[in-house]
Amino acid sequence: MSAKKAVPIVAVLAVALALGFLAFVWWKLQPRFDPQPLPAALVALDSVQGQRLLQGADALADYQPLSDAFEPQRLVSFCGVASAVIVLNAMGRHLTQRSFFTHETDEVRSRFEVMFGGMSLPELAALLEAHGAAVTLHHAASSTSEDFRAALERNLSQPGDFLLVNYQREVLGQGRGGHISPLAAYDRDTDEVLILDTASYKFPPTWVPVDLLFAAMSPIDPSTGQSRGFVEISPRKSAKLK
Repeated sequence: MSAKKAVPIVAVLAVALALGFLAFVWWKLQPRFDPQPLPAALVALDSVQGQRLLQGADALADYQPLSDAFEPQRLVSFCGVASAVIVLNAMGRHLTQRSFFTHETDEVRSRFEVMFGGMSLPELAALLEAHGAAVTLHHAASSTSEDFRAALERNLSQPGDFLLVNYQREVLGQGRGGHISPLAAYDRDTDEVLILDTASYKFPPTWVPVDLLFAAMSPIDPSTGQSRGFVEISPRKSAKLK
């Protein structure tokens, strides 16, 4: 075979391999319906006990607006995107997980970077700020479980502001990896908080003991060298860092 014929064949093979690799990566990024059993310490919202907790919850002002705006993450790496979109839409925006990315958010973290690497807690805060929200960021290492309880009672008892939590799934017995989701209700008597898990293809909305969730926020995120934690969000354009 002559060199003139070989070059186009090599080029075609290279393009075919590249396209095949991209198709494989895209396939790996797609969520797949695979319900997982909950550990004994966690309670599914759709269970009898979960419904009782909801009916008796002391702080659930955010439950309905978050439920109305809820949507599952579109990619396995989009838990932060889905969580931010849910909260922003609950505040009156009309975003999708595609339109979430703008020129302003690209200054923080691009769609490509989030697709292949997710986002850290500080990046989540900055991305929300890029959409004009007021954000207070709390690292678990700089807070206490009592600080967290106070935020739950304050935030979930009044409409218009919201909480997102960044935690390590392993601590909850839900497999591996970091995750981000909204918090929708708090029951003082049982000291449990309701997570609207954006990975709904695996886990339902789940009640979690507050101390256990705070422990799940405490591990270090290797991408930042800091602990995980939570953010408080409101429509005002201002930001604080703790």
